[in-house]
Amino acid sequence: MAKRTPHSGSEPAGKLGIKEIARRAGVAPMTVSRALNDPDKVSIETRARIMEVVAREGFIPNQLASSMRSARRIIGTMVPPLINSGIAEQVQGMSDACQASGHQLLLIQGDFAPGAEENAIRTLLGWQPAGLILQAFVQSDAARRLLISGRVPIVEISEVRGRDPIDMALGVSNFDTAYAMTSHLLDKGYRRIGFVSTPVHGNDRLQQRRIGYRQALLDRGHSYPAPLEVELPITPAGGADAVSILTERDAALDVIFCSSDTLAIGAVQECHRRGWRIPERLAIAGYGDVDLASQLFPRLTTVHVDRYGMGRRAVEQLVKSLAGEDIPKVETIGFEIIDRESA
Repeated sequence: MAKRTPHSGSEPAGKLGIKEIARRAGVAPMTVSRALNDPDKVSIETRARIMEVVAREGFIPNQLASSMRSARRIIGTMVPPLINSGIAEQVQGMSDACQASGHQLLLIQGDFAPGAEENAIRTLLGWQPAGLILQAFVQSDAARRLLISGRVPIVEISEVRGRDPIDMALGVSNFDTAYAMTSHLLDKGYRRIGFVSTPVHGNDRLQQRRIGYRQALLDRGHSYPAPLEVELPITPAGGADAVSILTERDAALDVIFCSSDTLAIGAVQECHRRGWRIPERLAIAGYGDVDLASQLFPRLTTVHVDRYGMGRRAVEQLVKSLAGEDIPKVETIGFEIIDRESA
């Protein structure tokens, strides 16, 4: 067994308490606490002296004790088990806004299944956070009751259509985005438009995208052909399978609208494996405008939503709400159809 090298003090590195750090920096313990938790309240010179001791001694703050003292600085969010690039962008926006406002972001894994959703919300509320950001409208009545009883400001993000928010909602109308993309494809002359998504049950965003796709077809005099819709896992393999399934159902299919760029990328790759030219043999459209979308060959036609900005704005709304400012119940951010070479 390797021996531990003794530290210069009587306690090992990282084990010093606030009082010892204060003694070595020549300040009061409360000043150390403020320098670590609320640095703007400590002068630059004093803070520098304290942080020099902290760095030299390898001090590790007791986050458990700190969190118990400053739980009202926590903003909690629930994320799906699969953190795709869109969710990751939203979380990054939240994280940056939390850092700018002096809050901490607490992530809990959840799911769209009612039981998992309720458990995640119960866990979040157990931390007594300042506010909550939820990645979609809350599905179950039990979860809604939990949140209402928690008496904290809540922002439900990503979707703004379909139901009333518990407190505030921020995002896009997924109906409008899918309607706009389907109309764009019809305007370009496509007539047999397939639609692929991950399972829509319990997912209000995907439900609204499918409804928007169907409504655009109906409004242009096309009955939506249910056989041209398929639900598959949100993976490139799912997108590849969509090409096989939908072209077998309809040999005249001329474009597939994928509810995520991940599916669209898999569909593009499957066309390449088959030696099919895109968009001549089959066109592909996606949703999300991930970084790879503009680097793919051919470059991917897709829906762009500012998900980073959405996450950042959600935190800003919570902070304003906590300060007593009036916040709109529903706020819609913009979106854009990015027309590239794949469709």
